[in-house]
Amino acid sequence: MQQVRCCQPCTRRRVGSGVGRASAERRHDEQARAGLAIEFRHLRYFLAVSEELHFGRAARKLHISQPPLSQAIRKLEAELGVQLLERTSRVVKLTEAGRVFAEEARKVLADVELAVHAAQRAMGAGYTLRVGCVPHLPIDGLLAFLEALHERSPSDRPQVTHMTSGEQVARLRSGELDVGIFNDEGEEEGLEEEPLFPAERLVAFLAPDHPLTEHAVLGPADLAQETLVVFPQAASVAPHDRWLALLERAGYRFAGVRDAGGPDPRDLLLAVAGRLGVMLAPASLAAVSDAGALVVRRELDPQVTLANTVVAWRADPPERLRETLAVVRDIARELRGP
Repeated sequence: MQQVRCCQPCTRRRVGSGVGRASAERRHDEQARAGLAIEFRHLRYFLAVSEELHFGRAARKLHISQPPLSQAIRKLEAELGVQLLERTSRVVKLTEAGRVFAEEARKVLADVELAVHAAQRAMGAGYTLRVGCVPHLPIDGLLAFLEALHERSPSDRPQVTHMTSGEQVARLRSGELDVGIFNDEGEEEGLEEEPLFPAERLVAFLAPDHPLTEHAVLGPADLAQETLVVFPQAASVAPHDRWLALLERAGYRFAGVRDAGGPDPRDLLLAVAGRLGVMLAPASLAAVSDAGALVVRRELDPQVTLANTVVAWRADPPERLRETLAVVRDIARELRGP
C-alpha cells in the first residue's frame, strides 16, 4: 500500500485529540493578524531610526516627536516577535534581525512606490522620478539639470530630496531612489555613473572668533590639533574612511573627529559656529546654506579636490526607467561639455 505523507509536518494530527491542531491553527491566525497589523508608516519610522541610529534625529527627519516614534518601534517589535534594535543610554544599534528586516522593508516600500507611480502613469499622471542630490551642489547646476530633463522628458516629474552621498548609494541599490547626484570616483558597485559637473575644491570653515581666522590660508600644520566636524556616520551610511583618506592624502590629519547633530549641512555649520570643531567642505556650501552669517572660510594649501559630481542609477534599472535614464545620460554629457 502506498504511504501518504503529510505535507505540513508542523501540524501532525493525532486520532482522538484536536488540541494540537487547534493550537497550530490559533498560532497561524495570530501570525496572520500580526502581519496585517504592520503599517507602512511603522516601516518608514523603523528605516529612519536604522539610518540615523538615533531616535532624536530620526524623529526630526520624520517631522514627528520622539515619544510616538519610540512607541511605534516597540509596537513593530512586538508584532514581529523579534528585537530590531539594541538600545543603551548612549548608543542605538541594529540587531542582526533588524539589519535583515531593514533590507527587506526598503524593498517593500520601494515596491509600493513603484505600484503607485505605475498606476498614476497609467492614468496619464506622469511618473514621479525620485532624485537624490547632495546638499552642497550649487542651485544653478541642479536647476540646469532639472530644466533639461523637463524639456526632454516632460512626462517625468522630478522629486528632489537632499541627502548625503552614502545615503543615496544605499537608496539607489534598494530601489528607493531612481537617480542620484553626488561626488564619486566610480567606486560604487551595482551602479552606473555619468560625470555631470567638475570636481570642487575644499575650503575650511571656522567659527568667526576662532584663532585660525587670523590666517588667510591654512595648511596641515595649522589644523593638526583641531577636531574635524563631519556628517553623522549613520546618515552617511558608508564609513568615513574614504573621506578621511582623501584628506590624509593631501597631508591633513586631525586631533579628533566629531559627528554633527544631523545630516543637514546647517547642522555642521552650527557645530562649527559653536566652536565644536572645524569643517572642510566644498566652497559652494557657503552659497547654498547662507553660511556667511555663521562661520568664515579660509583657503587650503595644499588644495584638496572632491571627486567629480556624477549622476548615477542602478545598473539593472526597471524597464520603465530605461528610456528616462538614457535621456539623463545625454543631459549629463551635454552639461559637462567637451
